[in-house]
Amino acid sequence: MRLGLLVLVLLAVAVPGCGVGKATDEEKISKTATTYLRALADGDTATACAQLTSRAKGEGCAAAMKERLSRLDSDALKSAADDSIDIDIDVNRATAGLAEPEGARFLLARVGGEWRIDSGYTVGP
Repeated sequence: MRLGLLVLVLLAVAVPGCGVGKATDEEKISKTATTYLRALADGDTATACAQLTSRAKGEGCAAAMKERLSRLDSDALKSAADDSIDIDIDVNRATAGLAEPEGARFLLARVGGEWRIDSGYTVGP
């Protein structure tokens, strides 16, 4: 009986560390950024647009992105998705700094319980 109780206690402590439970803001931001980058790399404009705020989408998001895809390097986008992301959160706004190119970052906004890219891939201080 005691062994069974000990196992349950150990499982209760171990499970939250295994990715079970509510995602943190950092995890949500990272997922939004990597989903966006991978979608662009794969030419999936619908998924890329779904990662944006309504303000960032504007009108005709998918069509506008399709026009820009020819100028984007899919390998560079995949590499950016695989690299670490430096996340800074200020209540309902966040910055996700990409490893490459140097200084590239997304500005995100909390929309409901989700994080969406409000402006993207800006470079600068």
